[in-house]
Amino acid sequence: MNKIVSREEATGLELEIIREFDAPVEMVFEAWTDVNALRSWMGPTGRSCPNAEANPVVEGAYSFPMVAENGAVDTVVGHYTTIDPPYRLAFSWSWMQEDGTIGHPMHVTLHFEEIEGNRTRMKLLHINLATPEARTNHNSGWVGCFDCLDGYLKN
Repeated sequence: MNKIVSREEATGLELEIIREFDAPVEMVFEAWTDVNALRSWMGPTGRSCPNAEANPVVEGAYSFPMVAENGAVDTVVGHYTTIDPPYRLAFSWSWMQEDGTIGHPMHVTLHFEEIEGNRTRMKLLHINLATPEARTNHNSGWVGCFDCLDGYLKN
């Protein structure tokens, strides 16, 4: 079952990032669905996610508590909405608030494409961002995450 953001909820603010990796498409997809892999790379540069939890089935939940170098923790939670290995993965995305509630609902879709040289082109579409500032912050965060993913895939 897919959760679709209704027109009433939709902000219209989206972020699209395309990144290429020197790894086979199956390996890149697996890095997004294997909890041990996620614990190794999830989070932008300067953050780690050693306590990531993930149940990569449709409607399965995940939690990514990202720990900053100063010990501060920001946690993103959600559930998987689409799993089509190794070509498509989608999930809801919300930040936990200080009071324990779940923040603004967003959605992320990843498309994985095999390209020449046994490489992968990954396209991220992050929709329903709350504000232009949130879009800028998520862009920076995702670019940092993809740098960490790239390092993980090279090991």
